[in-house]
Amino acid sequence: MTSVKQFLFFFLACFTGVCLQAASPERKTMQIGGYEREYLCYVPDQATFGSASQLNGIIVYLHGLNSKMSDCFDERHLERIADSLHYIILSPQALPEQDQKVISTAELAGMILPSLKFSLNAVWSCGLKVKAEIEILAGLQVRLLEEELNKNVDDVGFISSMIDFTKAAYPLAHEAIFLIGTSMGGYMSYQYALISGKKLSGIIPIVGSMGLNIRATDAQIKLPVCDFHSLTDEVVPYYGTVRQSGYTVSLAWNKEDVIDFWVNKNGITADPVIEDVHYYPSTNGITVQKITYPDPVNEVIHYRLNGSGHSYFFEKANGDCMDHVEECMKFISRHAPGMLGDVEQVSSESGTLYPNPVDNILRFEKPEAGTVDIFDPAGKLMYSDSFRSGQLNVSFLKRGLYFVRVQGEAQRYVTKLIKQ
Repeated sequence: MTSVKQFLFFFLACFTGVCLQAASPERKTMQIGGYEREYLCYVPDQATFGSASQLNGIIVYLHGLNSKMSDCFDERHLERIADSLHYIILSPQALPEQDQKVISTAELAGMILPSLKFSLNAVWSCGLKVKAEIEILAGLQVRLLEEELNKNVDDVGFISSMIDFTKAAYPLAHEAIFLIGTSMGGYMSYQYALISGKKLSGIIPIVGSMGLNIRATDAQIKLPVCDFHSLTDEVVPYYGTVRQSGYTVSLAWNKEDVIDFWVNKNGITADPVIEDVHYYPSTNGITVQKITYPDPVNEVIHYRLNGSGHSYFFEKANGDCMDHVEECMKFISRHAPGMLGDVEQVSSESGTLYPNPVDNILRFEKPEAGTVDIFDPAGKLMYSDSFRSGQLNVSFLKRGLYFVRVQGEAQRYVTKLIKQ
């Protein structure tokens, strides 16, 4: 098992800018559902991590409408996560729309209403139905478009086969599978979670939503969710529908309904924790509110963005108050099994945290800016976040033994904690 020392190096590398040797994604193909499907497979160079290293799991990246599988590396640079946490990345390519009727109807709608003009060169079968109505007279509306995209393509089966093939080809230390989807890829991550979520450790939809025709909403599934969406998204509207003078276009569920759906699906009853995000000094006026519905296993996190457009990707180098890659990494680390390593090897520093045992509020003797992580005895990360105060509310933890890791400039330690 990866030692604590090794893990700390991997984790800190992403945040301190350590440059790890880059690997190259390999293009792969498979025949499934009557189609030849292709995807990119990125495996971190194991030589970078030493002979004792292991691959910890798989991240599946799902691109947006009319985008390419290479966007994962060319635009999002998610290899930073793979290199730091030692994950394989799989980035599949969506097919063009396969139903000529849908293509023709969409083209006709675009001719009548130019704002509906869009191509269908890469489309996920995610239950996304485009519903558009135009007002021709006061109170009289005509429906221009009501079509579900690529409804007869089995993308869930393709993604599952890709994951299973990769697991057979590469020995993984843990059964950790995460989906990250942007835009229409976010729709696909929600759809996959409802149908095959038992394969997953969590999903991270970014500026995506749940389609009007999403399937299996009655599925008995609980799953950690980390959702990013902007109130000012001009492509996938936050509230699901765009209403302009003379026409209405519906594309998705209202995002508030999406979050409530998963909170209820996960059986979360605790009140949400709301915070304004200021992880880095903001210079562009874009704001982020983080809303956490706490649960020790299946939490739901929603980052409500304001001022950013649909394609905007947060990076601290841009003067943003947060970094998308870093927030994805925190979530993955929190819900991936075995990320602490051998907890028996950690050294305890009594007196750094108090009271211990703790009821609700945990205090730090020497508070400083950094990160705090809480693990259960099996090494599963239960909580992780940036830390800039002298106390932490741990009321969401169940009674029992935990390990707390604090990482700052002046101190780094792991200590035992009893929650009463």
